Parts: sequence; C-alpha cells; structure tokens
Amino acid sequence: MGLRGILCIYSFALGACVASFLNVVIYRVPRGESVVSPPSHCPKCAAPIKWYQNIPVLSYLALRGKCANCRAAISPRYILVELLGGALFLAAFMFWADAPGGNFCVRAVSLLVWWIWISLMIAGSFIDFDHQLLPDFVTVGGMVLGLAYRAFTGASAGNFDFSDPVTYLPLAHSIAGLATGFGLLWLVRWAGSKAFKREAMGMGDVFLMGAVGALFGPAAALVTLILSSLFGSVAGIAMVALAKTRLGGFTPIPYGPYICLGCLVAMFRGPQLVDWYLNLFTARI
Repeated sequence: MGLRGILCIYSFALGACVASFLNVVIYRVPRGESVVSPPSHCPKCAAPIKWYQNIPVLSYLALRGKCANCRAAISPRYILVELLGGALFLAAFMFWADAPGGNFCVRAVSLLVWWIWISLMIAGSFIDFDHQLLPDFVTVGGMVLGLAYRAFTGASAGNFDFSDPVTYLPLAHSIAGLATGFGLLWLVRWAGSKAFKREAMGMGDVFLMGAVGALFGPAAALVTLILSSLFGSVAGIAMVALAKTRLGGFTPIPYGPYICLGCLVAMFRGPQLVDWYLNLFTARI
C-alpha cells in the first residue's frame, strides 16, 4: 500500500473519530450539558462506556448495536454519523490530493479548514433535525472560520507584505461572499415572512448561509442557495406524500441540513455546475 492509501485510511479513521465526538455534541449541546463530563455512558442504564466499547464503527458492529451492560438498543444514527464523518473526511482529502499544486502550508491549512467545516455541518445538521435550531458555534463559528482562512491565504499570497493590495483580495472575496449568502437568504426570509404572516425561517439559517459565503465566496453561496432550495423542496414534497406534514400548513421543516447538503455539492462540484449551466444557457441563445 502506497502513501496515498495510508493517508486515505488515516483520513477516514480521523473523520470517524471526530464524528464519534460529534455524536456527543449533537446529543448534549442542545440540552445544555457538558461535552466532557460525565464521560460517555449508556442513556438507559447509565453504565460507563469503556474505551474499547467506544471505537468508532467497529464497537457498534461488535456490540451488534446494543449496550454491553443492559443490552438496550443503540440508535443506528451513531454509526451512520461516524460513517458520514469518515466518508466526508476521506472525500475532502482525495479532492485536496488531486487539486493543482501550490504552497504546501496553504494547502494543508485548506484541508484542515475543510475538515473543520465538514464537522460543523454534521453537528449543525443533526441538531437542526432534532431541535430545529442551529447553534452559534456552527453559524457564527463558520463565518469567523471563513474570514480567518481567507485572511491567511491572502497574507500568504502577498508574502505577508501588508502593503501589497493582493494580500487583501481573498479577504475581500470572503466578505463579499458573506454579504451575498447572508443577504440573499435574509431577503428570502423577509419575503416568506411577509407572505405567510409569520416567521418563515430562523436567523440561524441566514447566518449559516453567510458562513458558506465567507468560506467559499459569492458564487458558491448562490449555488448553495439554489441547490438547498431544490433539496428542501424535494424533501418537503416527499414529507407531504408520506403524510408527515400538511400541505399549506406550518409544520416546521429544518432548512439547515439542506443548506449543508447544497454546500457539500458546491464544495466538490460547484465550478462544474456553474460551467454546465452557463454552457446550457449560451447554447440556447
């Protein structure tokens, strides 16, 4: 096995381990509980979970999805989140490894930022599904992450010469993306609230879209908005078809997960989608 294969395995294992911790975050943070204390334990019998019973993916399979002490069923979500984290960390690494070369330090920071953002999206999506809220550490944290990352890449591109205008271009692009993502979804929220005579979506979704723009720029924010609207519409229609909600009613549907899904597509295939659309548009002229 070559170095790339070893790094692929490492990326998946790292993602699964991070996602294992995110399972704790998803469960405890909305309840106002510490993510450190008490240590991991069975929610049914409160028996502490030993380290070898807490190995991502493998322990769940070995225990056959049941508590080692009381044999109560463990939600399959735990292993699904761990597999999702591993798969996305691996996908990010492979995308990074196949990208054109450049400054290795900047490239390494870029991969780290992608991994952090993927972790935030996983936590935010499942918390939103469960509680219909997006924590500040996901939304505001994402915006801060994007601005700091672009400031760093700009400083690196300008050889840390702060008198060089090139130094500030990535940060300006990030600010423009933040304003685009935040502004567009704020307008959608405002128009929806006027139309339905009640709050159409939470401000957490607006801040989340601002974070997408801060990290990936105005074009990615626009692509994410379009895709998230499409994914959310399909999910809403499916829920109506399955009688999970009422057509024309106000049963709330979390929008954050669809923003995150749209962002993932934009991260990995955004430029190709934009090129495809532009070519489709020009072909009709």
